[in-house]
Amino acid sequence: MDAFIPMLKNTLLFVALAIPGYLLVKIKLLKQQDSAVLSNLLTYIGLPFMIFSGTIGVSFNADTLTNIWISAVFAIVVTVAFFFLTNLFYCKIKAKDGEDSLSLEKRKGMLRFCTLLSNNGFLGLPLAAAVFDNNTFTCVVIFNIVTNMFIYTLGVYLASCDRKTVSFKKIIYNPVLIAFVLGVVCNLLGVKKIVPEIVSFSDHFKNLVTPLAMLVLGMKMGNIKFSVLFKYAQLYIVSIYKLIVMPVVATAVAFCFYRLGYVGFDIVNAVFIAFAMPTAGLAPVFADKFKSDIDCATICTLGTTIFSIITIPMLYLLLCSII
Repeated sequence: MDAFIPMLKNTLLFVALAIPGYLLVKIKLLKQQDSAVLSNLLTYIGLPFMIFSGTIGVSFNADTLTNIWISAVFAIVVTVAFFFLTNLFYCKIKAKDGEDSLSLEKRKGMLRFCTLLSNNGFLGLPLAAAVFDNNTFTCVVIFNIVTNMFIYTLGVYLASCDRKTVSFKKIIYNPVLIAFVLGVVCNLLGVKKIVPEIVSFSDHFKNLVTPLAMLVLGMKMGNIKFSVLFKYAQLYIVSIYKLIVMPVVATAVAFCFYRLGYVGFDIVNAVFIAFAMPTAGLAPVFADKFKSDIDCATICTLGTTIFSIITIPMLYLLLCSII
């Protein structure tokens, strides 16, 4: 229960940080296209430095290493299980008037993408850093690395409906994975003690993540009419599965392992953060790149983010009341 109030406060703070981006687009001082530059700063500078900074400061003892491999295994197993489960969620969707079979499959694929893959990087990591300790943050980092691996494999497949488009090189060259590996290497070599300035240097860049992520979100909201957003029926289906069903199931499984004594509560918190986040921000990008359903991707990304303002603190309150 101690973490509920910080969770609620930080969720509301994130919402407030999105307001300037929304207003700047509305008064036409910025265009929605400008958010691409900020997204690149987040992807290649802010988030990698946040992960590097968090990793270089972790004490790698037996418990930490155990949490890392358990987080990795749990993330992989649960995500793969949900991948097949999402096929059941949307298998009965019928084609719209004039919609061919490929377009229908791509729309189903994008619905599965929006349901399966979470924004546990730009939103999850700052929230974990603000509310929980380093152990939970490290576990969320592992979940984010696994999510990025699946974005460039399962995510690409769901968006394109073509296995040939999947690139395993994107996994290796992923900035999140590179930052984590560099952080571990520098940690083990004691670079933090030899060059303490490296921590201050990386901290300056990691502080970009939260404000830039929410600015980008606000800018994207600036070009969407809320009347259109909330009239999109499938948004509510995706939101129920993405923001309620999947995090409840994943956290319940983790909690069972906790009660059996197999994992610590750090893992439970990390699982909650990893799966309770809204749709991954790359959904509209992939939809555009692979000529999938862009409207579906954009509306579900923004809609689940808006709804998560309510679902994240409420679900965490439920978790706290069970403990």
